[in-house]
Amino acid sequence: MGLGKTAKFYRSNPASAQKHSDTNNSGKGGKFAHTKEYKRKHAQARKRLNPGPGNDVSTGKNGELTIAGSSDNRANNGQGNNPRYA
Repeated sequence: MGLGKTAKFYRSNPASAQKHSDTNNSGKGGKFAHTKEYKRKHAQARKRLNPGPGNDVSTGKNGELTIAGSSDNRANNGQGNNPRYA
């Protein structure tokens, strides 16, 4: 199986690939960079709440972690003309 469009793009555009890596994956300030304390807190919440299939552990407006349906939780991020937590 060949490479997908995104992989081909990043292989031919190393500056874009580096920016993508910096902002998403690695190091301080990346999209997925979280402290050990944050990860520990969320892991404990997942264990305590035990969301079943089709559910996520969601952070509410007040910062409290609760169980929410996957589609509802992912809709909260605000896509298109919909604001976050509509």
